[in-house]
Formats: sequence, structure tokens, C-alpha cells
Amino acid sequence: MCLREDDLEVVIVSTVPWRRSHRRPLTVLDLPCAERTVGVEAALKLPTVMMLVVEDTCTQIAREDWRRREPPRWRPQARHRWHAEGRRLHAKTARLKELAAQCLDTPD
Repeated sequence: MCLREDDLEVVIVSTVPWRRSHRRPLTVLDLPCAERTVGVEAALKLPTVMMLVVEDTCTQIAREDWRRREPPRWRPQARHRWHAEGRRLHAKTARLKELAAQCLDTPD
């Protein structure tokens, strides 16, 4: 949890891995790129959790856009650039997973 001792309220941050939570209530947000879920209350009250939600959403949109723009096989240069972009998106997703683990798993 990303809380300080002088915070007046305690906000529960879900640490349920994304794969294990099949049916989630409406008070829980999915973070598919980070493979986590977080509570809506935590996202609204904690800036670091909101940042995770925004980054995960942006990364998910970028990944979907990348998948839809796959060039045909007869354009090798375009495919080379497309694959390079995919590697960058994969690295960004890995960093997002690390950041989520750091923020959600380690108590302050």
C-alpha cells in the first residue's frame, strides 16, 4: 500500500493477481497490463494507484492499436518497424508490472 502514517484514512488496496479474480464486483478495476486489480476507492484516493490505472489504460490502448496495424508480410521494412514497436510495448508492460508490484505489494 502506498500510505503514510500521517494519512487520516486507511484505504484498502487489492493485491489479488489479475488471473485469479474471475468475477469482480463493480468496486474493483482491472489492470490487464499489470495483471492486477485495484479497488475504485484506492484509485480515487491514492495518486500512485490512479497513476497505475491511467498508465495501464494507456498501455492497453497502445497494444490494441499496435495489433491492428500489423503490416502485410510483403512489406518487410514496415514489419521490422512494427516488431520493434511491439518490443518497446512489451518492455513498457514489464515495467508497469514491476511498478504495480512495488506500489501494491510493499507496505510503506
